[in-house]
Amino acid sequence: MANVVVVGGGFAGMSAAARLAKLRHHVTLLESTQTLGGRLNGMTVGGRTWPLELDTVTLPGVFRDLFRKSGRPLEQVLDLTKTEGRRHVFKDKSVLDLPLGNRGDQHNALMAAFGEDEWSPWVDTLADSWDVIRRMALDQVFPGKPAVDRTVRKALQPRRSLAALADKDLDDDRLRKLVLNPPRLAGQDRLATPGFVAVSHYVERSFGRWRFAGGLPALATALEKRLGERGVTVELGESAHELVLEEGQVRGVVTSLRTVPADIVVWCAPNRPAPLPPVDLMPVIPASRSLVVLSAEAPELPDEIFVHANPPIRMWSGGDGLWTIEHRSGEDPLRALVRFGIDVRPYVEEQIDLSPSDLVGIGHWGWALRSWTSIFDVPGVAPTGGLFFAGAHAHPGPTLEAIGMATASIAEAIGPVPR
Repeated sequence: MANVVVVGGGFAGMSAAARLAKLRHHVTLLESTQTLGGRLNGMTVGGRTWPLELDTVTLPGVFRDLFRKSGRPLEQVLDLTKTEGRRHVFKDKSVLDLPLGNRGDQHNALMAAFGEDEWSPWVDTLADSWDVIRRMALDQVFPGKPAVDRTVRKALQPRRSLAALADKDLDDDRLRKLVLNPPRLAGQDRLATPGFVAVSHYVERSFGRWRFAGGLPALATALEKRLGERGVTVELGESAHELVLEEGQVRGVVTSLRTVPADIVVWCAPNRPAPLPPVDLMPVIPASRSLVVLSAEAPELPDEIFVHANPPIRMWSGGDGLWTIEHRSGEDPLRALVRFGIDVRPYVEEQIDLSPSDLVGIGHWGWALRSWTSIFDVPGVAPTGGLFFAGAHAHPGPTLEAIGMATASIAEAIGPVPR
């Protein structure tokens, strides 16, 4: 039995701890605050809670696998319901209600909106890239450069940027915006972002997007309960800042209170532990958030709307009239939305604006890629010495499904304690 110390009590830390405890390791989870869940808990102001990030997930099998391999299956704990899709609104106020999870539905929607479907055959071409990425970097702990051989390079064409891919492959400017604007909103440069990240569109079309009953806070509650069922030792109010290393092997974690012995460390907190050198990348600057309450008289809107403004805007519902608006303009997003035919200003009962500096204090939002080779510099690639990384600051990325795949591969790499 290994002494495993997990640092950070967000989704990454809780999922890693639950998996490893089920594999019969002795697991201690250290969380600097007094609450588990991290950003799963959203932002609570005046008794109302808004999701700071899109509260739907793709790849539902990641979450089913997490619960099945840590105890009772997800179906016995939490309902997971498929969503209808995403509305896209363009500069000319044209609208595309794009279903997710079915090729035929997407084809019909594109034919109805645009009179032709250039999108579906293009998404078809991403299947092989997804298979390569999944096998190489998601189903296992990513070994880094040694895994990217000639066959992988031929399949992924990693030097081709997202901008080059969109310009070459798609004639319709609206479809190019579907590809380029989500990474832009996330803080990435389309000229530096590798084209293979477009596989996200294949993933969403194949697996859809899903919502947990009760939202992401309910997922946090379910995982906290799972930690108790698995006997994980949870220490709240204890922040970790340093690793104890002997000849490159982890031996412990130094916290604000003590040194915790460890054979294995899974670092899920956003801070970089001493004595490790800084990551040679710049953190993403998160987009601003406007948290809005709409009255009951507000017009009915889809649960998620992506507005292809310059810069783009995304808005999604947290239920009960609560909306989160993600944007990168200094302009009031409610005013910007009016130009796209969305005017909810008469129905706004409350608006709370969060700047990037407000959000940076909450946690990590990922890394700004300089080129495709930046993927090798992200924490979590080619782990050594019993030290693993998972979370928004680590490979393979900041989405919940990416983090869930990371903790699954870490648990697989560590393996069970022999009976």
